[in-house]
Formats: sequence, structure tokens, C-alpha cells
Amino acid sequence: MNEGMAVFLNIDPEKPRESEELIRRIDRLLLKHGIRYSGIRNLYSPIDQRKRDHGIYNARHVLRETLWLKDRLAYISILHQTNVCSLEQIRLDHMLEPSPGKLKYYEDFYQASHSLAHGIVVDQDRQLRDGYISYILASKYGLQPDIYEAFANEPLRKIVRGRHVAPAGDTWRIKTEKLYTWGYDLRRAVIPGDILEVRTKLGSAFICVDRIDYVTGQEFCGEYSEVMRHLGKRLKSTPPR
Repeated sequence: MNEGMAVFLNIDPEKPRESEELIRRIDRLLLKHGIRYSGIRNLYSPIDQRKRDHGIYNARHVLRETLWLKDRLAYISILHQTNVCSLEQIRLDHMLEPSPGKLKYYEDFYQASHSLAHGIVVDQDRQLRDGYISYILASKYGLQPDIYEAFANEPLRKIVRGRHVAPAGDTWRIKTEKLYTWGYDLRRAVIPGDILEVRTKLGSAFICVDRIDYVTGQEFCGEYSEVMRHLGKRLKSTPPR
């Protein structure tokens, strides 16, 4: 995870020379912070991959705080490699078998949606860090899940991305199409469609989970407020992922 980043700019097509100089300035700026241009369009990668979590986080911060980029920087996308190894290469040392109820919860979701609730995370030695049930289901059904790498000495956090909802009779009404993100540190299983109580700037609120991802690195893991409670309820029609 955090293997690179893509930088998107607001560029005037009528001023190609000015745009080229802007890109060269960005290249020089990022190089000072250990991030180099990959040679492919707008993609950048850390010079020292062992320090990539902090390096990518710091580079994103530098770009956002650079005055001459205030009106030119459109978006920064953090890139994660999703095929770091095969299922057969994953080590399961000291892993405990999941409870039958938890396994069934995830398997029921797979059978209904034909997709896994989330991917798998391994460390640099291919030891499983998270996603054991995804591993079990992928092996059972012959799937090719997303497999990420997070260094063993860096924190790893599960995050949920969801939309605000409100009770509407025996179901839930979606209040906004915009996705928001929280850290999920609860022990209870979570899948897309679940209703969670979260903390916001305006107090507690409810969301319907749209997708489940991961973040790693001290700074990235600290960016998100935690989910307060899993309500044990689901939106009857699971939102598209």
C-alpha cells in the first residue's frame, strides 16, 4: 500500500509551455522530499520504498500547502498495488479460525453479491495481516481477490466508506450520494450495506457502508474518526460498490 500517487492538475491547454514548466516545478519539489516522477504520465513513486508510508503522506501534504499550486492542484490519488502475491504465497502462521457465525455473515454476502466484502492484506514476508475470511472464501470459490502489502512495523487500519442515511419505516433512506470515511476498529463483522453509527462534526449520525478498504502508516491511520457502533441492521437493497 502507498506505493505511489497520481497528481492531477488544472492545466490550460492553450498554454502548453506554462503547463510544462509547472510540471517540472512539481517534479523538482517532490524530488526534494524523496518522491520521483515514475516516467508514466502523472504518476510518482517513493525513492525509498521502505519509507513509502511516511513519504507519500508527507508529499501529499507538501503539495496541498504549496502556494503556487493553490489554484492548479485538482486532486491527489494515493495508489495501492492490489496484486502483490498469489493466494498460494500467503502465510497463515498463528492465524485463528474465524467463528462459524462470522464466516457465514461474509459468505452470505458473497453469495448474494458475487463479490468479497473486502480484500486481503499481507506484510512484506507475505504473512497474512487482515482479511482471513476473504482468503478462505477466495480459496473456496476460486477467486482472485485484491491483495495488498502493509509493512509489519506499520499500523494497519480498516476503513469504511459510506453515505449518510436516516430511518424510514422499516428501512433506511439515503440522505446524500457523497461518500465519507471512518476508521472501523470494532470487533463485529462489517460488510457493504451495514448501518453504522458514526461521529461527525455535528454529532452522531448514521451511514450505510458502501465499501471497505484499508490504510497503513502512522499518519494515514490517524486521519479518520472511529465508528461508534454497529447497529446490526442493513439497508434492504445494498448500494452499488
